[in-house]
Amino acid sequence: MTNLEDEVQGARPGIPVRGLDAIEGSDASGTVYCVVDLTGAVVQIGITDGWWDEVGPHGVASAVLQALQLAREKAGIAKLVLTRYGRSFPSPSAAVVHSEPEPEFDDQVGRVEAARRKIDRAAVSLAKSDRFLRAMNSGEQRHVVGPRGLFRLHVEGVRVVGASVNEHGLREDDAGDLAKDAREALLAVRAQFADLGER
Repeated sequence: MTNLEDEVQGARPGIPVRGLDAIEGSDASGTVYCVVDLTGAVVQIGITDGWWDEVGPHGVASAVLQALQLAREKAGIAKLVLTRYGRSFPSPSAAVVHSEPEPEFDDQVGRVEAARRKIDRAAVSLAKSDRFLRAMNSGEQRHVVGPRGLFRLHVEGVRVVGASVNEHGLREDDAGDLAKDAREALLAVRAQFADLGER
């Protein structure tokens, strides 16, 4: 926090503060780390040499979540510091609404057809919002598995509540693939609700 305050105070107005696109957090062992951007979105997961002895296959999933939590906490602190010094920061973009140009209307039929298209677009947007609210309030438990099948997130509603790996099928030299799998699983959970306002 002190380093960031020094950086913000020394930066000229209008010039972005360095380092806020890659905020790192690590687990207690220091062998698992996570990099997020200022919005908390996962940029990278890393599992370094020594992880097998430090956290092992039984603890690596929770180490990933611990590193992610610390990185996101640091991103939150960075936002507070920027706000304190009156600096702007990128905010998550809202849902993109694709609108079609409205044609010129010469008759009543054209106006009715344009109104129908607007109603259809609104119905799609409302259906997405309804799905998000139902998922958020459902408490439904599900799993999101990385594409390599090495890392599994436990999700309740729209919240990650845990993670696991196949401890018996994992080897020490799987660190790179495991890190990629964890990143892609975390991105998949976020992507499912990103267009609905989840951050």
